[in-house]
Amino acid sequence: MLADGIILSAIATLLLIYRVGCAKRGELLFLLAAGIAAAALAYAEGADTVTMLLGLLIFNGLAYSYGTRNNYLYIVLAAIFVLFMQNAAQLAAQAMLLGFLSSSYMFARRASRSTPELETNRDLVQVALGICFVVVFAVAGGAAADYAVVYVIVAASLLANYASSGRKGGVSAFLRSLEREGAAFGQGAMWLAIGALVAVSFLPAKLVLPVLAAIILGDAAATLIGTRYRIALPYNKSKSATGTFAYFAVAAAVSLPFVGLLGVGIAALGAIVESLPAHFDDNFDTSIVLTSVLAAAMYMHLLV
Repeated sequence: MLADGIILSAIATLLLIYRVGCAKRGELLFLLAAGIAAAALAYAEGADTVTMLLGLLIFNGLAYSYGTRNNYLYIVLAAIFVLFMQNAAQLAAQAMLLGFLSSSYMFARRASRSTPELETNRDLVQVALGICFVVVFAVAGGAAADYAVVYVIVAASLLANYASSGRKGGVSAFLRSLEREGAAFGQGAMWLAIGALVAVSFLPAKLVLPVLAAIILGDAAATLIGTRYRIALPYNKSKSATGTFAYFAVAAAVSLPFVGLLGVGIAALGAIVESLPAHFDDNFDTSIVLTSVLAAAMYMHLLV
């Protein structure tokens, strides 16, 4: 155990020295804040602080080096870290969440342009991803499903970095065709991943699925239906009543078999939050609200 601790500490130190050496002051403040949060989480959960900080540095580097050859090294380190943490999926998700958030300024929302056809294609891919997660949770359940979410995000990072290289044809061209003009490459996918990680990090597996159903399948349904059969909401003209209902109906239908009527409530709250006019990112904001409400209900013993 002592030897393992020394090795992990040495790796974490080397990554920290490298990361500090190539960072600007503002970036270091993000990293410092994430480091404090990681240490606090590790202390609160009785986890190993060095392991948590190592994960933070790996996933920070993974996001920071996005679009470069160095990213492949971080992907390898991330895969090894996740394998190492296979019996602690939530801790791996927390390290990934803090690592991504500490580099999230690179994926800040930018003004972008899109077309109905592009949005349809993006949403169909999102639906396919959501169905895969539903199947995983239905078949595997528990920590295995949480672990699958974390590993899928690592695999998606590999595909995204490959696509960002600008190679012609195949998967690379297909993924680039899904990006909105003017947006940072992978911007939407990154915030969707962060939203999913919020739920995986702080909720038991049975409550993760309703949140994922909302931010992945509900969100896609809202766009697919709302853009075709549009009745504007009175409090937000950029959103539609038909899209909001589709969000609720799809998220509720998916969640109901797993968590009963609680899934209907989660779907309703998610649809309301998504329909509001002020957002940083729909998926991230909705996940924060749903996860916070569910975590608070668990803390007050309102959920068994």
